[in-house]
Amino acid sequence: GGGSTGGPATPDVKPNPTVALSEANMAAGLSAEAQAMPAGIPLVDLGALYGSDPAGKKEVAAKIGAACDDIGFFYAVNHNVSVETIERARAAVDRFFSLPLEEKLKVECDKNNRGYRKVGDTIHANGKASARDSFDLGFPVTEDDPEVKAGTPLDAPNNWPDMPGVRGALEADYGETYTLGMKILEGFAIYLGKPEDFFTRHFTKPVADMVINHYLGANGLHISDQASGPHTDHGIVTILWQDSLGGLEVMGKDGSWISATPLRGSYVINIGELMKRWTNGRFKATVHRVVHLQNKSRYSMPLFCNPNFRTIVDPRDLGISDAEAKYPPVMSGDFLMSCFKATRKLWGAEDKAVVSNDDKLIEKPVE
Repeated sequence: GGGSTGGPATPDVKPNPTVALSEANMAAGLSAEAQAMPAGIPLVDLGALYGSDPAGKKEVAAKIGAACDDIGFFYAVNHNVSVETIERARAAVDRFFSLPLEEKLKVECDKNNRGYRKVGDTIHANGKASARDSFDLGFPVTEDDPEVKAGTPLDAPNNWPDMPGVRGALEADYGETYTLGMKILEGFAIYLGKPEDFFTRHFTKPVADMVINHYLGANGLHISDQASGPHTDHGIVTILWQDSLGGLEVMGKDGSWISATPLRGSYVINIGELMKRWTNGRFKATVHRVVHLQNKSRYSMPLFCNPNFRTIVDPRDLGISDAEAKYPPVMSGDFLMSCFKATRKLWGAEDKAVVSNDDKLIEKPVE
């Protein structure tokens, strides 16, 4: 029918000749400016946010805010997370994911998102299996913490494998990445004309989970498998470290895919649905996916910076009138749990009846 050629449509990925970075370039540690920059994803030097000069902070906040108003994605450099910390974490996860499955299952994930998740746990709207497994950790709390004792969902001790060095390496990486997340939240507050702690004050015992994704090499995958289907993130802001293999793609305003090429020494920062709601749609939660076709393991380590479970996210807090408010208030933790129930088998998500090759089929955000 209709002149169709049969097979799946080829995804419309903009050719970008500047994007083919050589590994040598990456390894040389060239500055992001000296590396090729993908069109459409801005780069922000965060250095001044770590200082004490209000004018410097305001300047950085303006760049962050402009990126969030426009595409909801930016690269962050000069972020104070050390290369050594990242490398140690990368080596630790490599050791963990190399273990036999039965060893990894000794720390299998529970409903509080702590531990190992098998291949296929995440379900996207197109019904395809995700060709990755992962290890989830969260904000450090102990068994005798009042929230843990009360059974507050998503507040739980981490579920560490019995492997020397893994816990220390990942806790250090989590800690430095979390500090970076707090600096970006301070930047948001400055940009939106609020006190610096407007957002961070809700992060005393946050639902800030780091997911270490291990994408499988292409050999042996079923044709309908995918690395990560098109989706928006659920929460406030995502702080992503990705390795040098690439594969992250961001949907441009015209519906085409833009490559978020790995820039050595950078993090990719993006806005989630909760922050879109808090800013009444001003900040954009942009659709993205991962296409991984190489036959090598690919790693990414996103930290999903979400506030305390009972935080009320209400655009009226940012000065939006009742008449203009597009979103009712939601409790952050309830909103996140409804998202998990739709996308994670551990939370009861069901396989989709139909598998589709439509590359525009995306997760519907929870309203």
